[in-house]
Amino acid sequence: MSGERGVVADYWEEHAGRYDDDFGDPGSDGHALRARLAATLRLLGAGPGDLLDAGMGPGRLCEALDQQGWTVSGVDVSGSMVELAQRRVPSAAARLVVGEIERLPFDDELFDAVVATGVLEYADVTRALGELNRVARPGGLVVVSYPNPHALYGIWKTQVFYRSVRVLKRLGRRPHHWMPRGGPTVSPNRFAGLLRSAGLVVESVEHTSYLVVPTPLDAMLPRVTARLGARLEGSSRPARLLATQVVYAARKPS
Repeated sequence: MSGERGVVADYWEEHAGRYDDDFGDPGSDGHALRARLAATLRLLGAGPGDLLDAGMGPGRLCEALDQQGWTVSGVDVSGSMVELAQRRVPSAAARLVVGEIERLPFDDELFDAVVATGVLEYADVTRALGELNRVARPGGLVVVSYPNPHALYGIWKTQVFYRSVRVLKRLGRRPHHWMPRGGPTVSPNRFAGLLRSAGLVVESVEHTSYLVVPTPLDAMLPRVTARLGARLEGSSRPARLLATQVVYAARKPS
C-alpha cells in the first residue's frame, strides 16, 4: 500500500463509527448518504446473484442488498469498517474482508453485480474501474458513484467555507482537523468515458443526494435541509447543479 493509501486507511480506521452514525444524521450528511444508497439499490434491483460491494464501509449497503436476495461479498481498506460490516451482516461475515479497490482479492469474473459507492474519490479511479470490470461476469452490472463537481453545495463548502475556516484557524493558532482529500474533478461526461475505457457499457446516469441549504446554515437547519433534498430526489426535473453525487450503472459486455 502506498503512503497516501495508508493515510486514508488510517483515517477511516479512526472515524469508522462516526461515518456509520452519519447515516442516521437528520441533516445534510445523513440525507446525502441515504439518497445515494437508495439510488444504488434502484439501479441494482433485487437478487438473486453474487454481488461485490467494493469499499463497503460499515456495511449499510451490504445489509440492504442481503435483504433483497443478493449473496453479498465486500471489501474495505479499513479493518474497523470491515468489523462493523461483519456485525451488521453476520451471515456474510466470512465474505467481508480487508483489501484495496485497486487490487481486489477476488478471482476474475466472479460476480453478477459489482458496486462501489463513496470510495472512488479516494482511489486511483482508472485502476479501480479496471478491477471492478475484471471481477464482474460477462453481462454483469457495475454500479458506481462519484461526486458531482458542478454541485453548488460542494463548491461553496470546499472552495469558500472550508478555506475560510482554515484561514481563521491559522490566524487563531488553532489546530485544523485533517481529513483525506477527494480525488480529481471529473465531470459526469468524462467519468462515463472512463467507464467506457475500462470496457464497460454505460446504461444510465442518475444525479442524487440533492442539497440546497449551504454550510453552515445546513447544520443550523438540519431537518429543513433534509426535507428540501428529499423533495428534489422525487422531482421529475430537479436542478442537477444541486445534486452532490452522480451514480452510474454500466454493463460488462457478454
